[in-house]
Amino acid sequence: MVTVSVVIPYSPRYTPEPMLEEAKRTVAAQSVPTELVVVDDVDTGPADARNAGLERASTRYVAFLDADDLWEPDKLERQLARMDETGVGLCLQGEPTTLDDFVYDVFVGEFSEVTSAILVDTEQVSTRFETGLQRGEDLLYVMEAATAAGVCCCPDLFTRRHHETSMMASGMALDEYREHAKRFGHLVSERVPAAQPYLPIYYNQLYTDLGVACHEAGEYDRAVSYLGRAVRISPHPYSVGFLLRAVLFRALPGAS
Repeated sequence: MVTVSVVIPYSPRYTPEPMLEEAKRTVAAQSVPTELVVVDDVDTGPADARNAGLERASTRYVAFLDADDLWEPDKLERQLARMDETGVGLCLQGEPTTLDDFVYDVFVGEFSEVTSAILVDTEQVSTRFETGLQRGEDLLYVMEAATAAGVCCCPDLFTRRHHETSMMASGMALDEYREHAKRFGHLVSERVPAAQPYLPIYYNQLYTDLGVACHEAGEYDRAVSYLGRAVRISPHPYSVGFLLRAVLFRALPGAS
């Protein structure tokens, strides 16, 4: 049977050790042979840790598992069978999809939790995680990998566990988030041709989110600026509605 290398980035700063041990047990319980690669230091960033795991893996097929998530026992077996059937180089959790729909869902849709579902064929995919991103590096990776070698999906592969010290629970300042999100959008536009038609949607969502955050913080001038930019990119009714609200609050302090 095919052996799969399983990369688990781990830091006690973000995940309690008992959760790591539970994750490792779901790897040991897989119905196919596995090689476990735990990358102990993720403080330089999740992309660095996953890239280090890719370099240390000794098998053709590599899967990723976050230390606070759990796999279904037949997760890898079902993915390998689906990849063999379709000939693609990447498999994730979800329903059957086209490349165009996949890119849309990852870039501007609801497809956001991907890392613990990734199984990649390294003979077809040479992509690495972008070290310049603190968030979204996994989304960029799967869009690039799917573009290079195609993508297939299987349902119900893993369970996400959220907790207070997880990396995803840590906040990001507004200006830092803006610059990070702009860099992510730029990298996607350069590396994922199928995402080009969805760039206006992405930037409309970004500046709408920034405007709403400023409004909630009472920064109405900034809210109007960001929301005005969102509307100029794409006059989505939500963006227009939030802009009108911000204009009202700026003109009439205390409005509700």
